[in-house]
Amino acid sequence: MQLSDLEKVRYEKILAMRNAGREPYPTRTEVTCTIAEAIQQFEAVENGPDVKIIRATVAGRLRAIRLMGKLAFAHIEDGSGRIQLFMRVNELGEEAMELLKTEFDLGDFIQASGEVTRTRSGEISILVSQFKMLAKAITPLPAAKDEVVDGQVVRHATLADPETRFRQRYADLAVNEEVRKIFRTRAKIVNSLRRYLDERGFLEVETPILQPIYGGAAAKTLRHPSQSTAPGPVPAH
Repeated sequence: MQLSDLEKVRYEKILAMRNAGREPYPTRTEVTCTIAEAIQQFEAVENGPDVKIIRATVAGRLRAIRLMGKLAFAHIEDGSGRIQLFMRVNELGEEAMELLKTEFDLGDFIQASGEVTRTRSGEISILVSQFKMLAKAITPLPAAKDEVVDGQVVRHATLADPETRFRQRYADLAVNEEVRKIFRTRAKIVNSLRRYLDERGFLEVETPILQPIYGGAAAKTLRHPSQSTAPGPVPAH
């Protein structure tokens, strides 16, 4: 497979990680909750009478990252929502911050552990004490950029070409939240309809009525007329 220049750079990062003993595709993760659950747990105790520290280990796709010297802000997203990661050299150390700069790219799946808190800007975040790579992305996804205009979020550079979206549905689902909402709604409708019919004794049967050419055990080899095996006259000797 022919790799682009950007894909080659990411592939070289994979090789460098393995040479350093860091697996870019580990087989295990230690996730304790989804991003939405972490936010809900924090909001439940934030204004409560008892001060309680909420710690969480979450995982998601790296959507944005801002490096600011000894600080870094990032956003990760899973199927339930998005949360900000607040990374400081005080908690992570110089080596970890350097790895963040050199090995991590947008689109990577990462795991982050730490205390759920609220930053000065008011955004619920995780003060990261530990993080690691879960799956290194080689092919970059179309990156959308958000801009706030008159109080409304305007998204630029989205994957909008219809042909590309239909041919690369995986990319469409990965970058367009509205498309994911449509698929979730469709799944709920289908499940609801199936449950309604199941409760009334209906049996779901898949039949090949819309299949113009039989497949599987009923398939037959198609022959060209010139390759007919029908019996013909036997030549005289």
